[in-house]
Order: sequence, then C-alpha cells, then structure tokens
Amino acid sequence: MRRLAATLAASVVPCLVAVPLAVPASAAPASSPLPVVVAAPAGPAAGVTVGAADRRRDVPSREQWLADVKTAMTGARAYVRERAAAATPDERLAVNFDIDNTVIATYYDGGGAIPQMTKFVKLLQRKDVAVLFNTGRSADQRASTRAQLKRNGFPVDGLCLRGQGKTLVFGKQRCRDLFISRGYTLIANVGNNDTDFAGDGYERAYRLPNYDGVLG
Repeated sequence: MRRLAATLAASVVPCLVAVPLAVPASAAPASSPLPVVVAAPAGPAAGVTVGAADRRRDVPSREQWLADVKTAMTGARAYVRERAAAATPDERLAVNFDIDNTVIATYYDGGGAIPQMTKFVKLLQRKDVAVLFNTGRSADQRASTRAQLKRNGFPVDGLCLRGQGKTLVFGKQRCRDLFISRGYTLIANVGNNDTDFAGDGYERAYRLPNYDGVLG
C-alpha cells in the first residue's frame, strides 16, 4: 500500500506543477499578491476633472513664475513713461492693482513682495502716478492689509476692499468706480484673475499668471 501511494504521488505532483493555470485578468481577486504595473497616462482621460490638488503639482517653480510675471508686464514701464509725459495738467494718473499674487506673493512666498512689482511701483512714484489697491479681501481686513503692503514697501494711495456678501466682479468694479469718482484716471489695471478685468474704467490691462486658478 505504501509503495502504491508513493507511486501515485510521484505521478500526480509533476502534473500539477508543470501545467500553469491561466486566470483572466478580470477574474483575478482584488487581494491578489501579484504586482500590477499600470502605465501613467500622458494626461487626464476625457471627461475626468482634475482637482485643485492635482493642479498644484503642475504649478511651475517660483523661478518660472517670476519669469512669467516679467513677461506679462512687458511694455508696462514704457507705457507708463509715455502716458505720464502725455498727461494733461488736470489728470490724476493712477494704476489699479489687485493684491494677492499680483503685488504680494501669497502663494510662493507666503506674503512677501513680488520683486518685479516693487520695481514697477517705484517707477510709478517717480512719474507721480498714484498706486491704488483693489482687492477681493473682505472689508474687515483693511488694517492688516494696509500694514502688509506698507511692510513690503508699497505706498498706499488708495485701498478698496470687497463689501460683505458682494461678488468679486461687483466689488472690483465698485472699487474702480470709486477711484474714478475721486478724480483718478486709471491708466492701467494689473491683476491675475478674470474677475480683476471684468467691467471697465481702465486704459490698459496687464494680466499676471494664475495657472488655471491655483494663484487666484
């Protein structure tokens, strides 16, 4: 009997080892220990929405952002010189600025001044062009906002904040209208979001990068 069992074992085991069992991928259990390698797609599949966290990973480096800011402001300095030279005696020239990620590097530096904008504002001061800030920050942040701008070397000839419950588009236009009512001619509008430019009341627009709203 022992001899017969040994003979059967010797004949069965090689057959089990030698014949592989093919299992369709769709039938493989979720807990299968075999590693599955999936090639990363070049971009999101059609119909797939990329979240803010995913977009943040694609935001350029600080160095690239600063280069993009410089590109966006191309021609601004020459324009200010020309416009200031052509100003009439009764004109009070001014530039309307957004704040976050326009003059203050909220995203990249956590609140420091953007070097390109510091230089631009110094030119405005030399040309007697007022520096006005038009922000989506709420009105209760007036004191802290003014202090932040001053701390980073920006003169504040005017500061207008968004009223409680008001939309950004409404607030931005209201502030421009307010500046104009005070006698200013807004020769340029500098921002980084669609809401900064909706409406009217300014002569030139300079839009800084915001990378699909990440720097909104």
